[in-house]
Amino acid sequence: MAGLFALILAPGGALALAETAPLSDCDRLAGFRALPRLPDAPGVYAIRYPDAAVAACEEARRASPGDPFLSVLLARARVAAKPEDSSVLELLDTATEAFPALVAAEIGRLYETGRAGLPTGDRQARGFYRQACDLAPDPLSRPGCTRLGVMMIEGRGGPTDLETGFRLLGALCGEGWGAACTQLAFQTDLRGIGDFDTLPERIAALFEAGCAAGDLLGCSQLGFRLELGDGVAHDPARAQALYRDACDGGEPQGCSYLGEIYRSGLGVPPDMVEATRLFAMGCDGNDPYACVTLGDILSDGRGVPVDLRRALSVLEHACWLGDPEGCDKADELR
Repeated sequence: MAGLFALILAPGGALALAETAPLSDCDRLAGFRALPRLPDAPGVYAIRYPDAAVAACEEARRASPGDPFLSVLLARARVAAKPEDSSVLELLDTATEAFPALVAAEIGRLYETGRAGLPTGDRQARGFYRQACDLAPDPLSRPGCTRLGVMMIEGRGGPTDLETGFRLLGALCGEGWGAACTQLAFQTDLRGIGDFDTLPERIAALFEAGCAAGDLLGCSQLGFRLELGDGVAHDPARAQALYRDACDGGEPQGCSYLGEIYRSGLGVPPDMVEATRLFAMGCDGNDPYACVTLGDILSDGRGVPVDLRRALSVLEHACWLGDPEGCDKADELR
């Protein structure tokens, strides 16, 4: 690799550089949880404090302008703070030579979600994910390979290819990439792949594998199945623990599921104030169910003061996320 930087796969899957910046608040606030910049570096599943993350990453980058990984983290933080910020493309470009697979996956994600001033485009997203995946076995190719597998299965951005998509996710899951296990569980569930009688157990096992490998969405989904006793022994206490761990790590569905626990008083005293706080965290993380539920609570004043302005705002956000119920409820409040 050109320049001073050389990619090294460190124990536990962490990434190190021959010359790099020390650990910083940028890592703590905007680092990739599954792909830390340095061994044992902190990271987040989703950026919860975007303005603070931007400031921390700008400071870290000023202190160590030669570390291209910090450019990727700053780009991630800026998108979280301002989704339409097109300056992230220039930041990512500065890191392309050092981390081509990671940058390709990040640009693919921007096209898939229509951010950084880019049009929403599945075809472009799939192309960038393929660029990332073609760089395997670079460990930084795994996020792009995972998204490519999902798009192949769903037939988005190109032809449907169930066999290759499932094989790709299965291989990544077998390598211990948690997000691939979680997505393999979702796709297996949606398509009823395999023996129907053992389907719930296989799906739960995949979510368990994803969670064990550090994917917090997998932990939330495993918790949901533990709460229901679906494919796994009923264990509401463990379910709540998984929800809390996922929510604390920034995974929005964990916050939503935990909010339901407090709203319904399942194993805990009912607490609408805490439920409202948790649903707000889920909504801030773009979980449409959390936004719709929060809108209902605020518009009806269920255990909290009525706040129609905020209720309309979160319902409109649910509508923007593609939830038709959010659109209908927002129309009713206007």
